[in-house]
Amino acid sequence: MRLKRVSSGALFVLVAFIAHANALSANAAAPGLRRVEVKDILVDQRNDQPVLLLREKIGGKLLPIWIGPAEARAILMELEKAVDHRPMTHDLMRNMLKTLQAEVLRVVITEVKEGTYFALIDMNAGGRRFSLDSRPSDAVALALRMKSPIYVKAIVMERGFHAPREYTHPEKLGLVLQKLTPALARFFGGGEVSGVLVSSVREGAPAAQAGIRRGDVIFEAGGKKIETVDFFEKTFLENPQEIEVSIRRGPGGKKWRLKLGEGR
Repeated sequence: MRLKRVSSGALFVLVAFIAHANALSANAAAPGLRRVEVKDILVDQRNDQPVLLLREKIGGKLLPIWIGPAEARAILMELEKAVDHRPMTHDLMRNMLKTLQAEVLRVVITEVKEGTYFALIDMNAGGRRFSLDSRPSDAVALALRMKSPIYVKAIVMERGFHAPREYTHPEKLGLVLQKLTPALARFFGGGEVSGVLVSSVREGAPAAQAGIRRGDVIFEAGGKKIETVDFFEKTFLENPQEIEVSIRRGPGGKKWRLKLGEGR
């Protein structure tokens, strides 16, 4: 499970719209809706609350929704294809729906009232179509498992934002980092509160090619101890072609040494 910690200005969105590929086809079949994807799960530094970040497929606007730790874990487990020994709640829901031959057509984030987001899960079961009221976090967790499209109403998407680029390494390395906190350390890197957490790795980018994974903890780079994202950025800019990093991975905190760089 992997979480990013973000500053007070950063936002997380849990918005899911589920659509069966043969029943609904993206924005053309859904006027007034914006197709989105799950960009990431972050952690608000102010209160350690997880935030689901949704990204508009056309336009790239980001929508954040604050969610609970259990729902964040459910979403992250599916994003990472993590397997638990027993089915979790949303896995059970998926198994039941498939057994009953029911479809999740789409999930739609419909409105926000006094800071609370609302969603509908559009379904088809036994030839009957209907919608179920849902929290966006649960709807997204189910949508990911059912491989269904996610939408947000245009009026809700107006609350989104375009994130500024603050660092070079996400662009050059395809690597997004965040501060590692005691709360996050309980899940990543063997529980040690040192280093920075890898919250996202772009497919095919140098970091991915080097073997870096979401959820790794980088605690050393270029022979220097890494405690902040700013210091990693500085160290990377000093060694942009190739830099050796030390990481901790998994519950046991297994250590690895990898080399990465924009020139690799």
